[in-house]
Amino acid sequence: MGETTISTRKQISVASLTLMASALGVSSMAQAQVGDDDEEVVRQAKPSQSVENVLREEHALFSDRLTIEPGINYSYSDRSQLALRGFLALDAIFLGEINVDTVQSHITTFDLSTRYGLTDRLELGLNIPFVYRSSTYQSIGDDFSTELNSETSVSEAGLGDISASLSYRLLPETTTRPDVVVSLGVRAPTGTDPYGVATRTDTIESDGEDGNTNLVVPTELPTGNGVWAVTAGTSFLKTLDPAIVFTNLGYTYNIKESFDDISASEGKQPGKVELGDSIRAGFGTAFALNERLSLSLSYSHEYIQKSKTTQGDITNKAIGSDANVGVFSLGGTYALNDNVSVVTSLGMGLTDDASDISLTFRMPFQP
Repeated sequence: MGETTISTRKQISVASLTLMASALGVSSMAQAQVGDDDEEVVRQAKPSQSVENVLREEHALFSDRLTIEPGINYSYSDRSQLALRGFLALDAIFLGEINVDTVQSHITTFDLSTRYGLTDRLELGLNIPFVYRSSTYQSIGDDFSTELNSETSVSEAGLGDISASLSYRLLPETTTRPDVVVSLGVRAPTGTDPYGVATRTDTIESDGEDGNTNLVVPTELPTGNGVWAVTAGTSFLKTLDPAIVFTNLGYTYNIKESFDDISASEGKQPGKVELGDSIRAGFGTAFALNERLSLSLSYSHEYIQKSKTTQGDITNKAIGSDANVGVFSLGGTYALNDNVSVVTSLGMGLTDDASDISLTFRMPFQP
């Protein structure tokens, strides 16, 4: 009887110790997974492919695998300038001539982007664009008429401005704090610059008759900005399952550059060009509908300051070079498999300086 009681007590003690150890283990695991408000959010599983696509496009993925992302972007815009030669009678009736000049621009950009996460906080990116541009110019005055229009087109293709960037995760996401990433980028003037481009007058028609002396067009179109630029930015992202909200701020500083010719008139006119710096901001949200599909809504706004040109000791501001560019975008991503995704985006310009429409297709994959 005594031996039976001692054996029973030993079994109870062992069971109690086992339960206490299990409880402590569960508690430690729960603390490691949940943490307090100041600790990092620890994900129990790898994010779905749709969430990774959102992080890659809107923030930074910091994947330890190389990501290669070919893409194509098409944008269209048209500008009309109204010139009135006359006067108003009785504040309502216009007497005189009306001249309307229209420029239609088509820009198609093929680019190749690569990203690689050096660490879980540091990511390196490189973008190489190839640009094809086509512009159609229309103006009244064909054959010296005040009623007939004429038009001509100019196109150009070539390498654009190559850019590189470095992103660093400053603060990881927690239960109360968003993921904060800072970035620094540089853009090289590898494309054709727009300075010193000669112009021509559409004075001769194909049939040999006099053409439109009012229609003056450039002989070539630029594929780059022509100057070095440095960009600094910050982006914030917070996961609110099933939604993801994000916002970003950025500033681009254009370095003043000297050119042998900065005028469209005949003869070399050397000078310096100081492109206006730009400030941009954006925000949006994305929804992971399932493991592979996500949709996003976003708005971005960029203010570009006036540019300046310097010839000798005289510095002039380029009138009309400042701009406000506001774009509302609808986007979506779909993961074909664990390595390849398709990304689409439709941008609609909400300001006069923005492109009327912009359509983007990208296909990031990880070999």
